[in-house]
Amino acid sequence: MRNRRKIVIFLYNRLFDQVNQSNFWLYIKDLLEDKNSHYRFHVVSYEDPAYPLTDEQEALVEYWKSLGLGWTPLTWHRGKELGKKFIDLFNGFMVVTKLRIHGYKYIATLASIAGTYAYVYSVPLRMRLFMYSFEPHSEYGLDSGWWTKESRQYKITHFLEEKAAKSAAVIGSGTVFMQERLEKVWKSKAKFVKLPTAANDEKFVFNEKDRTTVRKELNIPEDAWVLYYPGKFGDLYYREEFAWMYKWLKEEDERLHLLIVTPHTDAEVKTLFDVAGVPPEDYTVTHSDYADIHKYNSAGDFAIISVPPGPSKKFTSSIKVGEYLCSGLPFLVVRGVSEDYIYAEERDVGVVVEDFSKEEIKKAWPKIREYLTRDDAALRRHCREVGLEYRGYSRLKLRFAQALHYLTETE
Repeated sequence: MRNRRKIVIFLYNRLFDQVNQSNFWLYIKDLLEDKNSHYRFHVVSYEDPAYPLTDEQEALVEYWKSLGLGWTPLTWHRGKELGKKFIDLFNGFMVVTKLRIHGYKYIATLASIAGTYAYVYSVPLRMRLFMYSFEPHSEYGLDSGWWTKESRQYKITHFLEEKAAKSAAVIGSGTVFMQERLEKVWKSKAKFVKLPTAANDEKFVFNEKDRTTVRKELNIPEDAWVLYYPGKFGDLYYREEFAWMYKWLKEEDERLHLLIVTPHTDAEVKTLFDVAGVPPEDYTVTHSDYADIHKYNSAGDFAIISVPPGPSKKFTSSIKVGEYLCSGLPFLVVRGVSEDYIYAEERDVGVVVEDFSKEEIKKAWPKIREYLTRDDAALRRHCREVGLEYRGYSRLKLRFAQALHYLTETE
């Protein structure tokens, strides 16, 4: 199709970063494969030399290029020092400037750091900006203890986030809380499109065969009640508190078993759980890439969201919640995290606690047990129905299409 709108996809992470491939790239991939698409894309990404493309990934890139995708990989400079960020910022500017000369007048981004970089480019280059998954990274930095309010990193990042929000043409984010911040506090005129992080609802579906296979391979009894957590410990997530949370639940019923799928080493996890006095036979640690992670969802009975409370956490949109629900899993979540705790209570798909303290976890156990003793098939159907409505890609792709239409057709 001629006269396609040319859009720069600016990623301040790797092209095959799991966060990118598991949600944002779902939209782009479909548009690439749509012969009637109105858009032509050129991706700018920052690659980490420690993670070279696999043969399979290189083949995918060649396939996408055959569909018209352009790709400029830049080198990411590891570290939080401002000097390294300025080098990345400058290198990105040089590439985007060349693309602007070749007719790319729109720029779309994933997450707020990429959004602030693209804002810096969009003003002098006169490009219309669409920020997808925009959340206040600077405030996560405060809540997580990375920065203080007096630090240069916080001040610069927070300033740029507000400026970017006021300058963007379209902003996609996952919660009413972000919408209120943008419209009532920052007075942004950007078109707000509610886009919670999407789950691939064709990939994340309960599968009995996967459940049986995974449990057999990992030597988890078929009659065990499996608590499931695929993720990291520390940083944005609970660390020691997670191990204690499980210990206190395990005290309530011996049938419980914890399945962890994580990039941490087995030794790191063991050290963490040793501190809480949880013996290794009470949990299983395994590892998986994104291609197979859905199989482990089917092995679980009840899932965990391990995000601590904090003022900024209401803006988050964890992809795990959508993947849990579409797989038929109810979940544990802390009050104030995203809109997930609201869905958990109002749609009967999870248990809400104030934090991972002993008192809260012990109080939550009867509610968790109630989920574990329900009819399995009926509970999975209910959770999936809510997941499709709340986070399903097949539903959210229509909103993403509206966002691109607004970006390119309302100048």
